[in-house]
Amino acid sequence: MRGREQQQRRAAAFEAVVHHYESRLLRYATSIVNNSDLAQDVVQDVFIRLFRKWREGFEPSAALSSWLFRTTHNCAVDLIRKYERRHRVEQAHQEEQPEAVAFNPAGEADADAQRVASALAGLPARDRELIVLKVYEEKSYKEISSITGLSVGNVGYILHHAMRKLADALGREG
Repeated sequence: MRGREQQQRRAAAFEAVVHHYESRLLRYATSIVNNSDLAQDVVQDVFIRLFRKWREGFEPSAALSSWLFRTTHNCAVDLIRKYERRHRVEQAHQEEQPEAVAFNPAGEADADAQRVASALAGLPARDRELIVLKVYEEKSYKEISSITGLSVGNVGYILHHAMRKLADALGREG
């Protein structure tokens, strides 16, 4: 019986971590891959990796958060590379199809949120990624550096220019 109770505690603790981080990781993965279905695959892979590494006592923390976001980043980039390598023809076909709903991190339907989501979707993936981490996930430059592998100074530089691009795009939209 003892082993069964331990498995149940482990499963409950793991589910709590999944519940705590799932929506944030989906939002982040979507900002990188720009496709909600692929983002779900990425996050599923991240949680599978976490489960394989699972130890007693894991709970939401800054260290676990950084590991999850960094692993999400790596899995998303790997998926993009794999997708581009294997599906160049399919990708051209998909570009002809209507696009999925624009990325909207806050899930809001008001006009301002739609304008921001549209302008954000028009930015390069790296700029989108850093803005999502800073603005929507409220990560520090140091945490963003840890997640993306960029230096703290580089994060600040890129984020500054990304925010200017976003402001310019919003200004052009009126």
